[in-house]
Amino acid sequence: MKEKKIELSVHQLVDFLLRKGDIDNRIFNRSSMQEGTLLHALYQSKQGDDYISEYPLKDTIMVDEIAVTLQGRADGIIVKDGEYTIDEIKTTVIDLKEFRDANIEWHLGQAKCYAYLFAKERKLSSISVKLTYIRQGKTSEKLFDSYTFLFDDLERDIYDLVSEYIEFYNIILRAMENRDKTIATLDFPFDNYRKGQRELAKYSYSVAINGGSFFVEAPTGIGKTMSTLYPFIKAIKDDEKAKIFYLTAKNSGKLNAHNAVKILKENGLFLTNILITAKEKICFCKESACNPDECPFARGYYNKIKNVIKESLLSFDDFDYETIVYMAKKYEICPFEFELDLSLFSDVIICDYNYLFDPVSYMKRFFDEDSSHYLALVDEAHNLISRSRDMYSASLDRKYLDDAKKSLRGTKNKKLKTMLSRMKKMFSRYEELEDGEHEFIDLDIKDMRDLEYFVNTYQEVNKEDNKDISKEMTSLYLEVNRFKRISELFSDNYLFYVHVEEGSLTLNLLCLDASKYLKSILNRIKGAVLFSATLSPIDYYINVLGGDSNSPRLSLDSPFPSENLKILVAPKISIKYKNREKTYQEVADYIKAFISHKVGNYFVYLPSYEYQERLLEYLDLPTDVTLHVQKKDMSDYDKELFLANFQENPNSTHVALAIVGGAFGEGIDLVSDRLIGLVIVGIGLSKINYESNKIVEYFKSIDLDGYNYAYVFPGMNKIMQAVGRLIRSENDRGVALLIDERYMTRAYQDLFRDEWKDYEVIMNTDDLNKTIKKFFKH
Repeated sequence: MKEKKIELSVHQLVDFLLRKGDIDNRIFNRSSMQEGTLLHALYQSKQGDDYISEYPLKDTIMVDEIAVTLQGRADGIIVKDGEYTIDEIKTTVIDLKEFRDANIEWHLGQAKCYAYLFAKERKLSSISVKLTYIRQGKTSEKLFDSYTFLFDDLERDIYDLVSEYIEFYNIILRAMENRDKTIATLDFPFDNYRKGQRELAKYSYSVAINGGSFFVEAPTGIGKTMSTLYPFIKAIKDDEKAKIFYLTAKNSGKLNAHNAVKILKENGLFLTNILITAKEKICFCKESACNPDECPFARGYYNKIKNVIKESLLSFDDFDYETIVYMAKKYEICPFEFELDLSLFSDVIICDYNYLFDPVSYMKRFFDEDSSHYLALVDEAHNLISRSRDMYSASLDRKYLDDAKKSLRGTKNKKLKTMLSRMKKMFSRYEELEDGEHEFIDLDIKDMRDLEYFVNTYQEVNKEDNKDISKEMTSLYLEVNRFKRISELFSDNYLFYVHVEEGSLTLNLLCLDASKYLKSILNRIKGAVLFSATLSPIDYYINVLGGDSNSPRLSLDSPFPSENLKILVAPKISIKYKNREKTYQEVADYIKAFISHKVGNYFVYLPSYEYQERLLEYLDLPTDVTLHVQKKDMSDYDKELFLANFQENPNSTHVALAIVGGAFGEGIDLVSDRLIGLVIVGIGLSKINYESNKIVEYFKSIDLDGYNYAYVFPGMNKIMQAVGRLIRSENDRGVALLIDERYMTRAYQDLFRDEWKDYEVIMNTDDLNKTIKKFFKH
């Protein structure tokens, strides 16, 4: 019989069993945690030779026939006159005695675990414990508690804690046994593999077993989600520490992954999966701060959560939005914190990119610990380039300061007044700049001190005198805190610039290249497959996604007959900005001719909303054609209604005017004849702009083609994504018309050679009519 075993960190044990009280982001937040880490290190560095910092401890004990390996790092070991003391350091923004009294069982429980492990290691009959409390922002304020324990008493207490945890964890062990049993007999859920699908599954399995990062370009319709998820699930059998993170930028990607898991479960698989919903979408009290004074779902959260998780795991194995909300409402707990806590006991976690890659909002509970057993599937990986730049960039707009000042008129709180005064002084250092962008070589040390002061003082005031904290003040705090956090990463891959325009003033930290951060993160986990339908040219994508020339890669051909897709190029029309006024009518004529040969559903992708507005003045479609125009800032519901106009077997023609690279540029499933043709006007280039030009300069400085990296390749991806909407199943047939003279440039000719070898050049509308008519006839 297989030995039952658990690897358990001291934090996991005591946080789950001993933490009590409320969620309170005035006390526990990412900023205070980061400040706590810095204060830990500062305090440790000032201790003498008799102080050993960050001492690693580990031991295995048998409890209820289960081998439990308990491990962690003691903050400090004090060695004096042959006696040993465990030092456990805690920091907080609030009164130290209040903090200690509210959390003493939790803090002392952690220290006793370290004391037990060290005493057992050194065969000590007794050992002392010191709890050291330090006030953040007032580091001269300290509080010390001292205790002495007999080893036998510590051993009894730790065994009692572990026994209580095992009583709960037996639920996980039984689920894991069932998971591994069903994985062993799980077959691929479809009768046959599509062309390329078996190859993708084979290589994905190899990554899941052996580790590393693997980059895959596989066309739409090949079945990438199942071809990667199935082998990853097969690979986690017998690994009790394994987790699969399915990461995606869009809600449609989450739903696809969730559906794939459900299909595998219908075919006999048992495991626990969870979909992480963004805080702003799942929060029950969107207008309230996360503290017990403002949100009832924060009150007593840690008193309830252990039993709620236990009931949830006994009742469900598929934790989607509805299930999370149901349990959270039933027990009046925060749904967002609940889903994060529940994810610790899930095998497959489906979530946004930022939960792994964002330096501020990543899931510390996973990735600050040992993550060497974790696997990642990065869906639509081309999106990670711009998203990662955004994650590692920050801006600070003076408008937030102005709004905060207005909201606090009349306040008598001197600390708030001083905070705002220092922020105003910081911005004033840039007020003499003329309109435009102004680049600075480095960050001003005075700015950094002002930001630090603001963050620390806000946290202090927020707890002491919360009634004076307005929503506008909180918004300013969030912006300042992120800017401060990102500023700590400032290096040669960053640009610090100030934007001034008609009285507005914004400080910007622009990450020009996030690849080294992505590489570092991917190296910390066991293995990852980064996949997309559009990773061409693949060397570019591998380079900016954290790979290198030695990174394994795979490019697969479409599983569908090549004759099902017809690519037409109209190279006689210029869509360059300076020439557009001369060509609107020609473009309108091409669109009218394109849709005139077969009743059906068509999409026309345009460069911008401005272009769309001008083109509508020239577009004269037949009265039996229904035109649907994409609007700015459409809600999810509006988007669904928009796509619902494009049904199978239409009785009349429907034409969508959409923006290339926008909400309808990717992630939409219009299968069969819900989409039979599309027109792409332009080559997808963004407007020439300051930030992209700086990206050009950066990549040129490291001997790469900056213009292609900043403009051409991202634009090319938009085109490929749009064309990818056409052929999504074996029975789909479609035609795409690409209008722009720049399609004849080398970069796009290389793309056509690699992706669409049989494209046809159209010189005028007569050519177009003949070709379209012939295509649909066959």
